[in-house]
Amino acid sequence: MAAPGATWRAYRGPAACCLCVLVLAASAHAADAPSPVVIKDAKDAVQGAPDVTRVQLGLTSDHRLRTAVTLSVGWVARNLLATSGPPGSVCLRLWTETKPGAAPPDYLVCATAHQDGETMRGSVFKTQPGQPLQRRAGATVGRTSDRTVTLRFSQTVVGRPKTIRFAAEATKPGCARVSCVDTAPDAPKTATFRLRGSS
Repeated sequence: MAAPGATWRAYRGPAACCLCVLVLAASAHAADAPSPVVIKDAKDAVQGAPDVTRVQLGLTSDHRLRTAVTLSVGWVARNLLATSGPPGSVCLRLWTETKPGAAPPDYLVCATAHQDGETMRGSVFKTQPGQPLQRRAGATVGRTSDRTVTLRFSQTVVGRPKTIRFAAEATKPGCARVSCVDTAPDAPKTATFRLRGSS
């Protein structure tokens, strides 16, 4: 079997050596990066709530966290607006310090609609029991299909945790009842994404 870097034998000099080092370093980093965690959920929403069928959490090439949340049907930003009551949202619940079931999520990362109904806003909120949500930072919103929204955000803003327990939620506009929220996986279940080892 050819030795590592054998394809570079035809090249000589410092430039070739530096290029080899960069390629090997990039390969090592890719091998160390945690694989994204994907959860699929059945079409099970009730009372007209948006139906979450898939959620993924992983890292981008620039080390930000990235989630992708997919609903069962196509939707646009305007569908999150409410004529009265709370607006609709698509969010990721994150437990970074507390335990799911024993406490609400430590953070919410949400996509909501601007009032023009044409664009969306991404936000990272810190939760405190009995307190209003505190917006800590923005999140970059994207769309990969008419059913899927992505949110990218810094690890630092959620405390650079080693492990994240998470679930996605989608909330029906104008409705504050529990039945108007769909989660994936189904509550109280969560999924686990490990960014770093315990050492």
